[in-house]
Amino acid sequence: MDSKLDISNVTEKHIFNKPPKLEYKEYYIIHSYIIYKIIIAKNENEIIIKCKNYMITFNSNDLSLLTNVKFDSIEKTYEYISNIFEENNYLIKNIIKKKEIQFILKTNKKEIEIVLLYKEYNNDFIINEINKLKIENEKMKKEINILKGYHNNGSNPKDIKLLSNITKESYAEVDLDNTFTVFKSINDLLYLIYSTKNKSIICQDLNSQKIIKELKKCHNEYITNLRHYLDKTNIKDIKDLILSISSNDNNLKVWNVNNWECIINIPNANKDGYLYSACFLNNNDEILILTSNAIKKGNSENIKAFDLKGKKIKEINNSNRSTFFIDIYYDDIVCKNYILTGNINYVKSYDYNKNEIYRKYHEKNDNKCHGSIIIKNNEEIIKLIESCADGHIRIWNFHLGLLLNKIKVGDGLLYGICLWNNNYLFVGVEDKTVKLVDLNNGLTVKYLSGHNNVVLCIKKLIHPQYGEWLISQGYKDDKIKIWNNKN
Repeated sequence: MDSKLDISNVTEKHIFNKPPKLEYKEYYIIHSYIIYKIIIAKNENEIIIKCKNYMITFNSNDLSLLTNVKFDSIEKTYEYISNIFEENNYLIKNIIKKKEIQFILKTNKKEIEIVLLYKEYNNDFIINEINKLKIENEKMKKEINILKGYHNNGSNPKDIKLLSNITKESYAEVDLDNTFTVFKSINDLLYLIYSTKNKSIICQDLNSQKIIKELKKCHNEYITNLRHYLDKTNIKDIKDLILSISSNDNNLKVWNVNNWECIINIPNANKDGYLYSACFLNNNDEILILTSNAIKKGNSENIKAFDLKGKKIKEINNSNRSTFFIDIYYDDIVCKNYILTGNINYVKSYDYNKNEIYRKYHEKNDNKCHGSIIIKNNEEIIKLIESCADGHIRIWNFHLGLLLNKIKVGDGLLYGICLWNNNYLFVGVEDKTVKLVDLNNGLTVKYLSGHNNVVLCIKKLIHPQYGEWLISQGYKDDKIKIWNNKN
């Protein structure tokens, strides 16, 4: 439905001086599980197509270039383009290092490729034309329907309840986040990856509840961290990768889920203490592994980067305490990787390329462990949300390091956190519950009970039949649970 909109929400600076009357429609396009909001807008003189920082504008003189159809007015052109999006007659062709978005408008005359190109020094946009589609339209529609729930209001999390226990032998030995991982595989299956007491890794199909693969005793010590990454660096050989670590023996391995081959085995990845957390990083299409550590003595935070051959690329050192959580945030505006770490003293972000601290997120007298960190980047301000052992959720301005909000969730330690439809946050708590926090008013609005121990890890997954799933695991708990709000 057409709406009135404050033009500052959809236009670049040079449009601000134009007549304020602006109509718009919002659409969503998806490429490789990333959803982009597209705004199609018009004022008295122009049609505007905008996606976050990417935008093209054109007037009546440009319409034939775009559509190959002559229209009498801007209004008719606006309606024509809107209908193309409403009928899903568009496809993404490519995203190049998140700097360039190419998508195709399908018309009854021909196929037009729109290229929204962001340049570092000036916002310049071009229009190109092609004759062939390179992505299957039906597959794109299916993915949009499945995953759009991540970016709209979706279901009401207040109605969520336990659906089932989906494991009988899972095991989380250490009080850390990312004790399991869930994802949609490249063969369109929904996978749950978890570890067991006998130091094995199990891959389970969430649709059939059947075990697809068991890697028996694949580590010498308890497995403490599992991460998934979709490797698209070689378009002819796209792979689902699984990273696993065992803290006590400092062993790190990476598995190719396509054939379950172990492609990296790094023994003793941290010689000075315990290997606590690890994650994937894409640096100019080179896939790297980052590790964090807990130290036996001294004060040294040591982040290491390994390539997919197991070679250590570099270290980032900083005087601090043991680091229990590490992750990556890629800012597609500045095209830069930031490392996120949580330890006893601070939550910090590092500029990966500069090998230096970018920001510290810290309150005075806050000297307790920070268990999990996520980035919320679908608003004007990029926000860092973190859980702390003092019972608080803190929300920071990511780039400025300023505290925006502090929410008391409980008296005990907080662990894994998961955003739900932008307005809510699920939190794993020491009191064996999962708490639902309304981010708009800062209140806890629901408790989920059922775990036998501290709730460590929470993930969200969109199921094509059952909708939004919340998946959770407790410390030394053999049952991973699924929650949703459908009967």
